[in-house]
Amino acid sequence: MDSDAVAPHHKRDYGNVENSFMTHKNKLKQLLRRKSLVRGTFTLASGKVSDYYIDCKLTTLDPEGAVLTGYAVLELLEENGIQADAIGGPPIGAHPIVVAVAAVSFLRAKLEGKGKPLPAFLIREQHKSYGLQKQIEGVDLKTISKVVIIDEVCTTGKSTREALKVVEDAGLQVVAVMSLVDREEGGSESLRRDYTYLPIFTARELRQDDDLAAGEPRQAAVHRERLP
Repeated sequence: MDSDAVAPHHKRDYGNVENSFMTHKNKLKQLLRRKSLVRGTFTLASGKVSDYYIDCKLTTLDPEGAVLTGYAVLELLEENGIQADAIGGPPIGAHPIVVAVAAVSFLRAKLEGKGKPLPAFLIREQHKSYGLQKQIEGVDLKTISKVVIIDEVCTTGKSTREALKVVEDAGLQVVAVMSLVDREEGGSESLRRDYTYLPIFTARELRQDDDLAAGEPRQAAVHRERLP
């Protein structure tokens, strides 16, 4: 059966589910706090020690978290009048995010009549040495020109800068740079000088009023973070 014929049949049920959400962003914030925000002692790749870590993939790969992430990204782009042909980001943190955005954009367009489908692409660390030898996967570069680059966490902005270089070397125009979480440790400030930078959350927002701040202890841990 044609998907366009099926869509109206499901609009009412889907709308009821969507309306039962708090705002997507607020719901996503709660989920990130519950699943992804970890307190403890964490050594960053730079050698800096942090008292918290945000493991976004525990949220972006969660079924509900993926849907909420997709909505939050699309709604922030719309609020800022950003129109793009595709969305992508660096490995591997951006990968579940951009796939969620692509899927939710299709549902919004078909079932809610909002926006248009936004294709996703993945960026490899290096060109493949075989086959088509691509570094950008999932989209025909001849069919797009304006892109959004997103990463899960912005700390120094290093991985985001690397992704930006890949797409700009391919002749693509970056219309916005996004992060699910901005740690506000210098990377976002640098990105803002050159691009429209849109974080969905800051680390301060997620840490504010969390359970540890309310005095509830949590077991400490020591980890090494791959610095985004």
